[in-house]
Amino acid sequence: MIATTAILGPAVGVAGFAWLTYATTAPACRFWGPVLSRGKAGGRRVAVTFDDGPTPGATDAILDELRDAGVAASFFVIGENVRRHPDLLRRVHAEGHLVGNHSYNHSHFGVVRRRPYWQREILETDAAIEATIGVRPAMYRPPCGVKTWHTFDAIRETGHVMVNWSRRAIDGLPTTPQRIMRRFGNLRDAEILLLHDGVEPNITGASRQATIDVLPMLLEQLRHEKLTPVRLDDLLGVSAYQSAGVAAELVGAAAAR
Repeated sequence: MIATTAILGPAVGVAGFAWLTYATTAPACRFWGPVLSRGKAGGRRVAVTFDDGPTPGATDAILDELRDAGVAASFFVIGENVRRHPDLLRRVHAEGHLVGNHSYNHSHFGVVRRRPYWQREILETDAAIEATIGVRPAMYRPPCGVKTWHTFDAIRETGHVMVNWSRRAIDGLPTTPQRIMRRFGNLRDAEILLLHDGVEPNITGASRQATIDVLPMLLEQLRHEKLTPVRLDDLLGVSAYQSAGVAAELVGAAAAR
């Protein structure tokens, strides 16, 4: 019995750690709380989403491509980047794209942060967005897709739904348009695609040229496959923004905690 326990104990520990790692990092896993990672099939629609902006030289180039193609997308923005580049966010909103919350500083150590930290990150980003375009997002996407019970406590208290993705370009790292297109092969109805228009505020020298270059190719593929790109609120049937009264009530309640 002692020998069996000595063998099984570490194995159970490793298995448990592996499961918790999966639950925390897998974009569609609902172990910690509800996550939207794709829409309801049947409409031949997909959502093209962008993270980490707004960033000059990348966000504006992507907006040009979307405008020329007549496509509406969704942008999950970083609060600090909004403070630095408010005019770019105004353009995102004015051209009909959805704006979501992607935290204020985009910490890569979210797994060790607790509810008060994430509450501040979300509320500060909401405030930056509202001060710039007059609305508060209803959708939140965590940095790197990492989520814990602390994250879900924070988004529940601040009135958000969590939206991740079903397919990602991995274009936050150096890549090529060809690699991105391979990752987006055989797209299916109701998928949520993740790309990056922006650069995190504490990173310098990163390029989003591969994303800019791949966008016309991706949109052409969607046309060929008869998949229509739409905003996330259209795909998911979820409100894009919080109503003014509800937002004020939630902010007051969160601040009182």
